[in-house]
Amino acid sequence: MIEFVDVSKFFGDHKALDHANIKIEDGITIGIVGPNGAGKTTLIRLLCGILKPTSGQILVDGLDLQKHPTEIKKIIGYLPEEPNLYERPKAGELLEYFGLLYGVPRDQIEKRVDELLKLVGLSDRKDWRVSSFSKGMRQRLAISRALIHDPKIIVFDEPTMGLDPLTSRRIRDFIKKLKKNRTIILCTHYMYEAEQLCDKIAIIDKGTIKAFDTIENLKNAYIKEKTFKVGLKNMNKGILEKISNDHKLKILEKGENYLLVKAKEYKDLKYILQEEIIYFEDLTPSLEEVFIELVGEKND
Repeated sequence: MIEFVDVSKFFGDHKALDHANIKIEDGITIGIVGPNGAGKTTLIRLLCGILKPTSGQILVDGLDLQKHPTEIKKIIGYLPEEPNLYERPKAGELLEYFGLLYGVPRDQIEKRVDELLKLVGLSDRKDWRVSSFSKGMRQRLAISRALIHDPKIIVFDEPTMGLDPLTSRRIRDFIKKLKKNRTIILCTHYMYEAEQLCDKIAIIDKGTIKAFDTIENLKNAYIKEKTFKVGLKNMNKGILEKISNDHKLKILEKGENYLLVKAKEYKDLKYILQEEIIYFEDLTPSLEEVFIELVGEKND
């Protein structure tokens, strides 16, 4: 388990993180989302031991990061937003170098390098120099570097930022494969990416963690009404009168054979569900709506 206990971080007079308290269970993937300058990268750099907290305590499996930095860093793999890779070595040589640096046994290193290059689709580039790699290839190689010592905790800082859609999808697929038996912390600007990959979300703004929970719980807490689009075989006056007289329902739009309805709960649609339905669609807002509710448009 990872615990931030009342952690704050100052840079001069600027408070980058303000009394952060968060518990991350083993084996889950959490997303850290927030506007630019919110404190996301500060939080993960504190966890990786790159920065030291001004106050508070960070615990990993019960160990204090300040007192046991070497032990904890051995179980963390970190992919920074802009991974700086050495240009001159070949891809295989680069991974071998970092593997030995992290203590991977020499008799296992070659097998480990081959496994990781296969995982990220770079097996045929093992003997290519890093300087010849495209941005997407470098990002995949950087993921391999972060995984070379088989860490228990993996931290990704904006892993798909600036990449083309195909490469971004590949990287999201890698993250899905890695989820088994690992704790993953994903810092991202993309709400759909967080929804697709994460079990829990931490929303941070101006150094303060505004919320931390499952996506479903966040939606239930901050989105007060659900929106449904219902196609009806027969749009009759009777059903429209029943809906109009029900204070739990609100018709947003009425088409020739469909209704767009707001309701607090699915069960409130009882009048509509008794009719012959052609199609039914839940248009309940996404995580992005929760984000806007908590952070507001003041950051635009």
